[in-house]
Amino acid sequence: MFKPKLLKKLRPTLLELSLPIPLLAFGCWGLSGIVMYAVLNRDYKAPKYLQLESQPKPVQVTVPHIVAPRAIFVKLDKNRGISQVKVQTKDSPITEIIFEFYTTDTLQLEVEISKALGMSKEEIRKLQKN
Repeated sequence: MFKPKLLKKLRPTLLELSLPIPLLAFGCWGLSGIVMYAVLNRDYKAPKYLQLESQPKPVQVTVPHIVAPRAIFVKLDKNRGISQVKVQTKDSPITEIIFEFYTTDTLQLEVEISKALGMSKEEIRKLQKN
């Protein structure tokens, strides 16, 4: 007799608890759809097109004074306006350093190489080989 009384008391409470569960599920589902729509349609103010620079900016790189160059090879490309400089080093784990300068003028190129290597123009002229 104890069981039927307990079941009679539990039945209304189970029914009362089971009815709001589907309502809560549909409510969460609907709210998640609204939030997803708002997030996906948000304007992030990102540019639509990429902006490309007409000419790249030169990067200043200085080689540590530990590196002692053995020879400097210069290759000029007048069509593109670029000079490629290959520096062979001695007594260093770095055996070759390659620079690209956006100039083909020899005097300006010597200045750029002297800045990059931290050497005087005379020392560079001695090591330069075409």
